[in-house]
Amino acid sequence: MRSLIRLIALVCLSLCLQACGGSTSVALYVEWGSCDFDRDRWGRADRIARGCMMPSFLDRYQPVGMSAVELKLWLGEPTTYADLEHPAYLVAQLGANGRPGREQFLVFRLDWLTGRVVGVELLPVY
Repeated sequence: MRSLIRLIALVCLSLCLQACGGSTSVALYVEWGSCDFDRDRWGRADRIARGCMMPSFLDRYQPVGMSAVELKLWLGEPTTYADLEHPAYLVAQLGANGRPGREQFLVFRLDWLTGRVVGVELLPVY
């Protein structure tokens, strides 16, 4: 009986983390898509196509440790900057009828002393 309660608690916790979005590692990969990342396609892509390619990019190139220059070579100019200093790219999930679903910013946190990516997170678009 205790193991069942623990299992239910674990499922509830993971669902809460998924629903929260934000910087949880679960939210980075859940229901975003499975398109292979391609630098040229990313440069021409809309926010939905970028959302589909995002997990592939994060898995294949593992940007933590990458320099800001390398990041821009792969992804181009950011859509905006989070906190006025961290490159952020608009991504969206595919919603109903092919329209954008949840939109978020894929933010690359930089260490300005080294100029390298120290973290990746999703932030809601307000």
